[in-house]
Parts: sequence; C-alpha cells; structure tokens
Amino acid sequence: MSLRALPFEDEDEQRRLSVFHLVGLAAGGVIGSGWMLGAGEAYDKAGSDAWLAWLFGGLLMLLIAGVMVELGTAAPKTGGLIFLPLQSSGALVATVMAAGLWLVYAINLASEAVAMTKGLSGWKVHGLLDPSDTLTTEGWCYALAFMAVISAVNLIAPRIFFRINSWLTVLKVVVPVLTVVLLIAAGFDDNGLRAGAHGPGKGAAAALTAVVGSGVIYAYVGFQGPLDFAGNVKRRPPGEAARLRRAVFGTIVGSMVLYIALQTVFTRYHDAAWSTANMGSSPYAHFAYAAGLFWLGVLLRINGVLSPMGAGLVFAHSLTREVAALSRAHLTHRGLQTARKASLNRRYDVYWLVLVVDCVIAGIALWAVGGSWKTLVAVTGVLTLVVYAVPGVALVSLRGHLPAHSDRRRDAHEVLARASFALIALILYGAGWGPLWRGMTALTVGCALLLCLPILAGWRPALGRIYDAKVHVTQFRDWRTSPAAQAALWLIGQLAVLMLVTLVLGDSPITLDHKVLGGFLAVVTALVCFEGLVRASKRHMLEIPPMLPTPGARGTARPAPTDPRTTTTPNGTTTAKTE
Repeated sequence: MSLRALPFEDEDEQRRLSVFHLVGLAAGGVIGSGWMLGAGEAYDKAGSDAWLAWLFGGLLMLLIAGVMVELGTAAPKTGGLIFLPLQSSGALVATVMAAGLWLVYAINLASEAVAMTKGLSGWKVHGLLDPSDTLTTEGWCYALAFMAVISAVNLIAPRIFFRINSWLTVLKVVVPVLTVVLLIAAGFDDNGLRAGAHGPGKGAAAALTAVVGSGVIYAYVGFQGPLDFAGNVKRRPPGEAARLRRAVFGTIVGSMVLYIALQTVFTRYHDAAWSTANMGSSPYAHFAYAAGLFWLGVLLRINGVLSPMGAGLVFAHSLTREVAALSRAHLTHRGLQTARKASLNRRYDVYWLVLVVDCVIAGIALWAVGGSWKTLVAVTGVLTLVVYAVPGVALVSLRGHLPAHSDRRRDAHEVLARASFALIALILYGAGWGPLWRGMTALTVGCALLLCLPILAGWRPALGRIYDAKVHVTQFRDWRTSPAAQAALWLIGQLAVLMLVTLVLGDSPITLDHKVLGGFLAVVTALVCFEGLVRASKRHMLEIPPMLPTPGARGTARPAPTDPRTTTTPNGTTTAKTE
C-alpha cells in the first residue's frame, strides 16, 4: 500500500517504535545534565532536605504524565502535544502551547551544550568558564560547536538514530546507577570527603522552591518523548497504549528513585569547598576520585559530555516532529515540514530546516542569559510547566470525542487533569518572581513572533516569500463571539494573574500567612480558569468538530469538520479555504 493510500496517516507515522526505542526516547531525554548539575543547586536551596525536591518533582511529573498519557493513548498522534490542543481549543491556544514547547526544546539544546562544555572543563580544559560559572569566549565556541554536532547527528537516517540513541541511553542509565551503588559502598577515608559534613535541612517550602529554580523539573523533562511519537508506536500486542504507559511511567518512577538516591549521596558527602575548587566538573566524579575509584571518575567525566549530548539529541529529534505538526496546521512557516534534504543519496524524513531554526533560537537564548546554565534551566522549568498544563484542558474538553471508558475512569481522569493544572500553578508560584518573569517573557516573545510574523509577511512581499503562515491573531477582534479567542484569553489571563500574585505575595518580605494566601489564590485562580478554558473549548468544537486519530486503526479519523470556511488536509488538520 502506498503512502498516498493512507489519507489520515502521515509519512512520519509509518515507522513503528518498540518499547526499547520508546524507553530510549523517554529515559534518553530525562537522563541528561540535570542529575549531574542540579544536585548542587538543590542542596544550596534546601540543604539536606533537597531530596524532597526530587520527590515533589517526580510526583508532580507522575500526575501530569497520567493526564498526558491518557490523552496520547486515546488519540495517538505524532506531534500530538500541538495537534491535540489545536483540535480542542483552536489556533490561538495551540500557538501559546507551540511557542512554549518550541522554546523548551530549543533552549534545551543550548543548556545541554553548556553542560557539555562544563563537562569538558572537568577534563582540565581551561578557559571555558569564568569565575561566575558562565561561558568565556572560548567556552562559547565550544558550546556553539556542540549545538552544531547535536543537530548534525539528527541528519542521519532515523532508523540509525533510534538505534544509536537507545544504546547511548543504556550507558547513560548504567553510569549513575553504578555511581550510587559504588559511592555508598566505598565510603571515604580521612583524606577524602567526610560523611555528615552537610548542613541542616531547610524544610519542605525550600524544597518546593528548588523544584523549578534548581533544575529538578528540568531533569525530569523528556519523559514526553514517546508521546511526541505516539503515532509511531507498534500496534501488535500488547498494543500502543501499553507500550506508551510502560515507557513513560517506567521512566518517571525509575528516574525519581535514581535522582533521590543521587541527591542522598551528594548531601552525605558534600564538601563546601568543592563548589569553588572544582567549578564546572561533575561532583560525583570528584567524590569518586576522593574514594579511590579512579576508573569511575573517568567514566563519570566521559558521561559528563555524553549524557547531555544524548538528551540534546532526543529533544532536537522530537522538536522536528512537533514543529512539523505546527507547520502542517499553518501556525508557522509551511515550508518547515516540506523542506527536507537528502542525505547519503537517499531521502530521509529529516526536517533539516527545523534543526537550523532550532540552532538559531538556542544561540539567541544562550546570548540572552549570558551563557548561564542556571538561568537556562530556570526558564526551561517555567515554560515546561506551562506546556504541561494544557493537555489536561484538552483531555477534559475532548471527553465526548474520545473512545468510551467507564464513567468512573473518565471522572478520575478529569479530577487528575484539574489537580495537575492547579498544582502546576502552585509550583510556578513557589518558584518565585525571578524564574517566572524570565519564563513568561520568553513565552510572550515566542507567541508574538508566531502570531505577528504572518501579518508582517502580508505587509512585506519579500518576507512573505520566505515565511508562509496563516494569520490567526485577528481572531482576538471577535473575542466576544469567538470561542477560540475566549479560550486563549482564559489561558493568558491565568498566567497574568499568576505573575501578579507571585510579584505581590511570593517573594516580598512579608509574613508566612501572606505567602500562604498567595498560594491559595494561585490554586483558586487556576481552577476557575480551567473551567473557563474547558467551556470555551467545547463551544469551539461545536463550530469546528475535531479531527482525531483512532487508536490502533490506519487511515481513519473522526469526525470531519463541517465549518464551510475550512478544509481538511490528509493529516487531519483544518485549514482555511482560499478565496
């Protein structure tokens, strides 16, 4: 059967991924630089209670994953993190989602490149970092080179890419597991680090702050990799849904246990002098050398470069599929999903132009934060939580269009969706004003570009020839009658109120009661806005019924849009008819 004979399945969705490949995507995205560089940041914020930050972050990810996996298995679609909110809530909400997701994945490229540079400095390559732990000119050159290498590897044939990534993930998991086991078993003599030299804990509130600000969320980001390729999962028994659940939940639970163990090792053997004496190197390599485990220290230093690179490979590869979905929906330049380039005299489905744009965005982000890994991680944490909040809205809104389940199961998923939306708001509030305003500023710039570039392209023919996307921002003119515009306003309003509450009650030198009040307001506002989003989304779907893939079926979708102003593309998205 030819590809053209499959009207509702993209060329991208012909490849079938096994559980091994899916775990390679999930664990490969999660096990990056966060576990090596985040432990010290978490310790600085929460002291010996830093392990609670990893526990809170892991439990939050499990809750969010429960919602995302349910949505991804009910309507499996490659690029679904953008496609499904588009179907449920319209182009404006999808644009906010797309801007956040694009920035998360692009900034990850920059942060992993910086982590690789910091890892390289552990090999006594001097001059890469200045005393403030940011990149020097030479460090910038290395970071840009690493970004280019990660992008270049994504140009190889996908079947080879998945094989390389899966086995690289095995190495990335084995190394930290060995680190935990051997460092706990080895102990330290009087010439090394001394157990028990850590400070007191700072409590659960400090650990909650560390979830976003110290890179905990950043370390867990990546579990959604299999959901980015939900349309590519093997369908034979045990089926798509089972494979996705095993990959996603197994990765989160396993990484949570591993991260807590690593933080426990760090806290027990932390030496306050290390943070300045060994800037840029892996703390666990330092511990291994102090314990006399020279070979483990070498392995950790190698992993200090390979582990961030592996995570960068996963994010760069996943981004190409999400941006392709964005492009097919005409929310960005349409050429981003058609401009493919052959490699080795064969045509591979490699979106080379997306990789180029990804590098440009990553370079701009790196310049904007002055080459600081800490700032990149904080911005990524905020943007990630905003992105993770939207699938819950899509799940509840699409309830009547998804495969039938028992009322108890559907009600449970609705409760999970609302709980995750409220908890995300609470975590963002707890992160504080600094990370929040930086993340929201980046999101605002991303949304402005996606919404306004089509208008500029219409005004300037020269720009229009190189940027072709549909104008959606004008929907705000009809906000009184347009459900899609109302849904976007509910989402934007929620984020604006959250920023205001954080500014006034979050970081100000006021009493604990005021801070608790701020958290209460953040949760209540989130729940109110969630209901407004769902109602507006349901009204939108009455005007334009969603096109959703059927689990386990080829070439089927349900139901077709009836709006006379739109037409349906072969991949199931709706676009405006030309006059």
